[in-house]
Amino acid sequence: MTSTNINFLEQSVSKFQSLGPDDRLTVLALMYTEISDEIPAIALNDVPNERTANLVAQIQNLPQAEQLFALRQLLNQDEVGETAIPTEEYTSMNADDKLAFWYQLAQNLGTSIIGVPNDYIPSEKATEVVDLLNTPNIEDLVTFFKRVL
Repeated sequence: MTSTNINFLEQSVSKFQSLGPDDRLTVLALMYTEISDEIPAIALNDVPNERTANLVAQIQNLPQAEQLFALRQLLNQDEVGETAIPTEEYTSMNADDKLAFWYQLAQNLGTSIIGVPNDYIPSEKATEVVDLLNTPNIEDLVTFFKRVL
């Protein structure tokens, strides 16, 4: 059984990392909407810290087009160029803080954070990743998120 979880994790991480930034954001948004009720109880027992809250606030203060640009950059750390927000703050966070950061962002999707348009159709590759992540084991999903964020 453990090997299945490892295979699931490796396959999910690999497929997610092969996606472009927009597909990655789509997968994160879709997964959040599916599991938002279950995550806080096991993954976010502590209150959001000042660093994550500050970075979320910086993104919320950007116009929506710039929010999208900033989120793409956080998921594509290997790309160098202009940044809408200081990405060093994000890259210096540990896995738990990054998970809390994305969770806080997701809670504001469609309100103070740009949401996925209602008519948006995810790519086939993004849909594959979402289907792969459709597991009843929330701990596996949390581990996945910590690996890819």
